[in-house]
Amino acid sequence: MSNRLDSYLQASEGDLPTMPAIANQVVRAVDNPDSSIDDIRALIDQDAAIAARILKISNSALYGFPSEIQSLSHAISLLGTMTVRNLVLAASMKETYKRFGLMEKLLWQHSSLSGPVAALLADHRGIRVDPDIAFTAGLMHHIGKTALANSHRSEYERVMMTVYNEGRSFTEVENEVFGFSHAELGAAVVQQWGLPDSLVLTIQHHHNPGMLAELDDDVARTCALTTVTSMALSKLGVGRSRPIEDLDLAAQPAWAFLDLTEADVEPILTLCADRIKDSQDVAT
Repeated sequence: MSNRLDSYLQASEGDLPTMPAIANQVVRAVDNPDSSIDDIRALIDQDAAIAARILKISNSALYGFPSEIQSLSHAISLLGTMTVRNLVLAASMKETYKRFGLMEKLLWQHSSLSGPVAALLADHRGIRVDPDIAFTAGLMHHIGKTALANSHRSEYERVMMTVYNEGRSFTEVENEVFGFSHAELGAAVVQQWGLPDSLVLTIQHHHNPGMLAELDDDVARTCALTTVTSMALSKLGVGRSRPIEDLDLAAQPAWAFLDLTEADVEPILTLCADRIKDSQDVAT
């Protein structure tokens, strides 16, 4: 950890995102083999807004069930506890923002749609990543941006303007302004939340392709998929002021690491675009 990141964490402790209480409880319950569907449902029922969003998402085109799901118990039994866990995380993550202006809307759009898109791509042509893990990594990979938007809102607005207007990378501009990147900060945040080390490493290195060969294969593949998902959404303009049409996905190290080729570009972009349409209820 860099000295500037360590100083930031100490100075900004009150501004760091905290995992929403219901999400924290549901994550722990799902990880507990003794928890039942009724236990998980009772936790979600404590927050009427999150419960309503889970039912809304469960009945959306994202899952396409033939008949309406009218109860949380029904949703959990059909979707499975891991999927419901991810939906609770997605439904509650908006709470991590202190404000919700245009900047936060763009950041939220990108993060919230990265989850379902990554879960879909996890099964594409031998990528071989667990879809539930892919969803969580996609949803969480930009939590460091949320932290910076909370603690240094005006400075981070300028970072985003510089990135969009000059075509530079977030990590480059963030390091100039703060001395560390959103990836490093995001890893520290989810580590404080007590989430798995594999997720911490994925968030920490999703902009660092040189580390892919050094990571455990499962973590490296999740990390590469998170990178590919994020770049594909950026190319489509998700969470940005406009699409990055000249972004060459096939030239990215993460793309090659997953054994993807130029022939995969259009099919993957089509999959992403279709999943984005189906996932709008996650991002609203």
